[in-house]
Amino acid sequence: MKPALLINQVVQKVRAEGGRMTAQRRVILEALVAHPGHPTADEIFASVRRVDPSINLSTVYRTLRWLEENGFVAPRWFEDDHRRERFDPLTGTHTSGEHFHFRCRVCNRIIEFDEPLLAEVCAAFEQRSGARVESAALVLYGVCARCR
Repeated sequence: MKPALLINQVVQKVRAEGGRMTAQRRVILEALVAHPGHPTADEIFASVRRVDPSINLSTVYRTLRWLEENGFVAPRWFEDDHRRERFDPLTGTHTSGEHFHFRCRVCNRIIEFDEPLLAEVCAAFEQRSGARVESAALVLYGVCARCR
């Protein structure tokens, strides 16, 4: 992930809509891309409050929803944490959102990966069913190499 790329893409989109990149939006975006995993809104909120104590949780949620609506983040839910939405920044090779996740059951680390074979699975499904696949989500669970 290249944080500067995502930030630049968001700034361009905001300007194209006639808006401006506020300091609060920037701090939220920077906290999102700086997080080593897929943070929750609460985790982002905790990070941004250290920089700007005036930011409200509702501002974090509004910003995340706008980022989601514009294709800059994707919400993710994981098995043991299904009530807490996590946010996955989309940029670089992942602008389509078509990447997948492995979650270690021991350390909870999330490893992102691409899988070209899934495109074949989607194509076969489309051919059999007549449906159109617009996106796919795959999460594998197990024990990562570090924890083994």
